[in-house]
Formats: sequence, C-alpha cells, structure tokens
Amino acid sequence: MVYLSKGKKIDLFNIASELHIDVTSNDKIIDLHDKITKSTFFKDNEQFVKDTFNNIADERKKLEEAEVKKVETEKQHLAEERAFELEKLRLQNQNSTAITANASPIDINPTRFHLKTVVTTFNPDTDDMTLFFNDV
Repeated sequence: MVYLSKGKKIDLFNIASELHIDVTSNDKIIDLHDKITKSTFFKDNEQFVKDTFNNIADERKKLEEAEVKKVETEKQHLAEERAFELEKLRLQNQNSTAITANASPIDINPTRFHLKTVVTTFNPDTDDMTLFFNDV
C-alpha cells in the first residue's frame, strides 16, 4: 500500500477509474487512497492493483518525458533556424558592402569637364577650320 502514497493524484484517479470506484474531482489524495484501499477488488487482488498502478505511473512518466523531448527538439529547431537566418543576413550585408565598396566613383558621380577649358578656342579670322578639327 506504500506504493499508492508515492503516486501522483492523477495516477490515483486513473487507478480508481480502472477499479470502477466512484471518485470526484474534489477528492483529495487521502480520500482517493482510502477509497482504493477499502474497495473489495483491492483487498482480493492487491498485487494486480500494484502492478496496474505502476504501469499507469510509468505510462504518465513516459508521456511527460516525450513531451519534454518534443519541446526541446522544437526549441533546438527554432534556434537552428534563427542561426541560419542570422548567417544569411550577415552574408547579405557583407555582399552589399562589398558591392558598394567596389563600385567605381565614375558610376556614382561622373566627372564633368567644361568644354571651354578642354577645347581650344577657334578664331575664324586667323585659324583654319581643317586644322581645328585635326586637333581634336
């Protein structure tokens, strides 16, 4: 009977329902324990009840462990996904800075020359037109 005191309330509810004992959600652990131990089935088959109770408790523990593993796996997956997105953003940032660093200043701000300073002036009275076009 000591094994009943080691179980959780949900385990006691489950074993009581397996034994067809009427219980309510307001019953305390001690009430559940008393109802189970005073049942005629428990008195006749204590070893069976013990084994069934252990199976119920083991099943609950396995479900809890599976839920914990599922949550941990989901957290790990999200962390990997965030790390991937962060690395992707870093590479995009490096790529965009490399493109802007390699861009020539001519593309950004083209050099302008004043035509009067580059081309020699033509005086029609003294200069020959054919020579003027040959210089350029």
